Amino acid sequence: MKKYYVNLFLSLFFLNPLYAQHSNKYPPLKYIMQLSDIGKYYLYANSGFNADWYVGYNNCWIVKLPPVKKDGFERAYIGAKLGRAKLDKDFSPIEGKIYVAISDRPSFGGNLGYFLADSFEIPKESPENESVSGVDSAKWFWFLVPMNQINPEKDNYIAIWSPSDTFTSSKNAPIIAAGYGQSEEENVWLNRSIKGSAPVGANALEMSISGIKPAVAIKLVPKNEYRVIIKNFSAEISNEEVVATFSVVGVDIQKAWLELSYDKFEWQKISSFMYNPPYSITLKRSDLPDEMFYLRAAARDSYENNGYSSELIIPAVEKQSEVKPEVQNKSEENTSESK
Repeated sequence: MKKYYVNLFLSLFFLNPLYAQHSNKYPPLKYIMQLSDIGKYYLYANSGFNADWYVGYNNCWIVKLPPVKKDGFERAYIGAKLGRAKLDKDFSPIEGKIYVAISDRPSFGGNLGYFLADSFEIPKESPENESVSGVDSAKWFWFLVPMNQINPEKDNYIAIWSPSDTFTSSKNAPIIAAGYGQSEEENVWLNRSIKGSAPVGANALEMSISGIKPAVAIKLVPKNEYRVIIKNFSAEISNEEVVATFSVVGVDIQKAWLELSYDKFEWQKISSFMYNPPYSITLKRSDLPDEMFYLRAAARDSYENNGYSSELIIPAVEKQSEVKPEVQNKSEENTSESK
């Protein structure tokens, strides 16, 4: 009898992919930042007093990080923690984009930077006395950069700003998170002389900031075999809306979203990010194509691995005029992909 239980345990251990996944010992992620704890960046970008810490067309934050040893890591990302996207009169986010750049010196001439986030992706700030969807705490956004952009011998300067002239004050621009720092080293600056591009030359480091550090970091990702699996993807379809639901299995899932395609080769994101389960989102048919298209769910973990569901066919609107709402379900056919 004991032998039977031992064999049963071993069978479950090796056949359960999620258990086996957790049993593998991959190196952890490495964050290079100005605080010792990434969880300490809680100031300004969630709620309450914002201290005018916005990222804008006329407001560029510059952070100096130390040289970075890259041995044992496969990919590098630069990023920031952002929140409180402002809304216009119809409660849609004020349109604008956030960019980042990295350099081994405090000047970013000729570097157009990398697109980091759109205002539609950043958690919203709720207007006073109003309730709107998409309000959440600040989130980290990351952009993949070539490994040779991360300098192992010199300091790494990262700039974050907006090329959008809609972001000119804390009343219309997203807020960058911050945390209290113990270091007295001069390693944070604010440049308020820019006009939509990162600063260049000797005057780039315009105003030194001490005591509080913006949430800007480098993330190094080791080689790993973690998988993001999407299960039970289904959609209830009517002439008015498409209600999609699904589940995500993986290690440290960061976000999920929906994508649209006409040919199953080129896909575009069509929903806001969902940061927590249960994963359910409603799409208005008025915001979707009238013709037939494909819909799939996607998700990403903290190692920047993506997973995708099998696609659903969303019929053209005119084909549903005399049909009751239907439910499509793709529960087992899923794919995953590592970036």
